[in-house]
Amino acid sequence: MYNSSIGKPGETGYMTETKKREFKPKLETKLRREDFKRVDDLAKLEGKTKSEVVREAVLWYLDNREQLMNESRDGVIAQSIDAMANRVCAMLARQGRLIGTVFELTYSNMSRTGEGKSSFEAAVTTANRKMVRAVQKDERELAEAMKKTVKAK
Repeated sequence: MYNSSIGKPGETGYMTETKKREFKPKLETKLRREDFKRVDDLAKLEGKTKSEVVREAVLWYLDNREQLMNESRDGVIAQSIDAMANRVCAMLARQGRLIGTVFELTYSNMSRTGEGKSSFEAAVTTANRKMVRAVQKDERELAEAMKKTVKAK
């Protein structure tokens, strides 16, 4: 804290300038000899004291600790999402192959007559509606599974 007023020493109202000292507690620790040497080498390389290097390291760790702790959780979540996405892709590929086969066989047999052709088109429309509902259900189940995974981690 600074206190000062205009004037000369000895005049009324003259105050000396004072500075409030900031309390900086000391922290001590012990390192293995090889770790101490690494700190010493880094300090020399960067032109700093060992205390400055250690202070910066501790402050960096404190600032980034939460992120470091979340990295492993985020990795598990990402793996779960990848596994679910692969499962969905495999399911869709399997359904696509089955639907394509049924579609070809049915069309080749039903398209021979006008009545068969219109019946086939009606069946395709119904199948598309059912597929949309099934995909929506699968998406809901997948979303719930993802929520459980995120909450568990």
